[in-house]
Amino acid sequence: MKRSILPLTSLGLLLLTASCKSELKEIKRNPTIEAVQFRIARPTNNISEVGRFYKEGIGLEELGSFSGHDGYDGLMLGLPDSQHHLEFTQHVDAAPLPEPTKENLLVLYFDDPLKYELANKRLQDMNYHPVAPENPYWKGKSEMYEDPDRWRVVLFNGVYKP
Repeated sequence: MKRSILPLTSLGLLLLTASCKSELKEIKRNPTIEAVQFRIARPTNNISEVGRFYKEGIGLEELGSFSGHDGYDGLMLGLPDSQHHLEFTQHVDAAPLPEPTKENLLVLYFDDPLKYELANKRLQDMNYHPVAPENPYWKGKSEMYEDPDRWRVVLFNGVYKP
């Protein structure tokens, strides 16, 4: 006597489908990101000075670079854990670039007041001086600087606690 496995297969597919739908509903309710790194990239026409500002002044580590890639040079900088990167690219034609606003900010948090003071001193020794923030929130907690392209960087004396 030959038995059909179709009913068991159908039951299995039904259970699997129900399980997947349940998981999808859970994902929609609690979205999470599975990425393990992020990089923010922006163009510059002054890659050498921008690189010097972020490496020597801010203290970011050079993670990599490239040159002559289809007309582009690039520089990747990051925090010591290398999970968070900044990338600066420069095209051989030095194209017009967007102007930053006073609220385009990169905020770097320092958990050690001495390291915060040293970062400020490095920038000031390079002849970069604090600029007034547009938003008064930053006053008294941080210092704000403009990089060679006039993009703003906030050195925050403390850590962000959501």
